[in-house]
Amino acid sequence: MRGRTALVAAVAATGLVVGGAVAFRTGGPGAPDQPSAPTGGADGPAAEPTTLASYDVAGVEVARAPFCERVSPTGIEHALGGPPASNETWDNGDRVRLPDGSRDRVQEYGCRWTAADGTTASAWVFVPPVDPRAARALAREEPAADCTRIEGDRFGGPSVTWACPTEGGTQERYAGRLGDAWLTCTLTAAGGRDTEADTRTSEWCVAVVEAARA
Repeated sequence: MRGRTALVAAVAATGLVVGGAVAFRTGGPGAPDQPSAPTGGADGPAAEPTTLASYDVAGVEVARAPFCERVSPTGIEHALGGPPASNETWDNGDRVRLPDGSRDRVQEYGCRWTAADGTTASAWVFVPPVDPRAARALAREEPAADCTRIEGDRFGGPSVTWACPTEGGTQERYAGRLGDAWLTCTLTAAGGRDTEADTRTSEWCVAVVEAARA
């Protein structure tokens, strides 16, 4: 998946692409906006799963700041089909392992939860602000050859939805501009794309938006 790669061309000339992921040189944008207090309490937003079809993203703004601790534990378990066996988070400026095995610094906040069966739910938000022109470029980016751009519910303006095969499964990804932030959420699970996978991914992305909204 190449959403981070497109950010280089679309958002900032200071970006570096290493192994298909984005790392930004030092001296980039200043500190991101800080989020307001969470609205869902200690356990995050309401537990009832909601799909994007039933969730109005119009006017929703996402903070370009840490959000992972506010993601609903119930939403995580619902996305994974059970409790997570492991999780990880990364922050702006962290050194992370890239697909080629090297490490570099990234300019995003993100997190990933993995179940015992390998199902993985993840999300991240870029720290640099994304203006409408850059967002349109990101949304027009062509997916990898084995991926399919699919018609999905809006996940900001503009937004894009992809489905990509993985080893033994499928990854669905929503990405879009909410306020001046570019937010991405993914769900990777065994099996092919079907209605159940579409629904679980949609509900997972609503849980992410609720945690990340300003």
